Amino acid sequence: MASESSFFGSSIVPIRFVFLMWLVFYLELMFGLPLSGYGIEPRTLHGLIGILAGPLIHGDLLHLVSNTIPLLFLGWVLFFFYPRIGGVVFLRAYFWTNVLVWLFARPANHIGASGVVYGLAFFLIFFGIFRRDFLSLFISVIVLLLYGGVFYGVLPSDPRISWESHFAGALVGIVTAVTFAKQKKV
Repeated sequence: MASESSFFGSSIVPIRFVFLMWLVFYLELMFGLPLSGYGIEPRTLHGLIGILAGPLIHGDLLHLVSNTIPLLFLGWVLFFFYPRIGGVVFLRAYFWTNVLVWLFARPANHIGASGVVYGLAFFLIFFGIFRRDFLSLFISVIVLLLYGGVFYGVLPSDPRISWESHFAGALVGIVTAVTFAKQKKV
């Protein structure tokens, strides 16, 4: 049985990340800082900063909240059930997703943490499928029931939404699931 400290400790990274997102939103709103210009602008030198900054920047409050809740939940699940690989999975979902967006996305300013959300969701769904142990499959089913709609988000629908971030996050999540599926301790 997991200890109380691991229960709460598993939320540290997701809470810190979400805190940074809210801080950036607050600073932009309160001080009129044009931070949205630091998103991922594919294949531009200026857009390289977006690989690190883009997921912290959100267009409006609804955008921010819609990424906050899944990041807290999926991040907690990741770090609670897979503490040995949680940090690497999170970093891959953050970094490689944004690199793929910078390399392959349409010319636009891509902001928001939904690529990270998709990376975590697809990892948790596919990890259970590839690993095939009871706990991982159970987690896959729960995430699929709660976030099964992510499969539709990888397709272009609204030109204001970066489906490329969703698609890149999904790819990174699946590849990461395959990478770690055979490890004995996760």
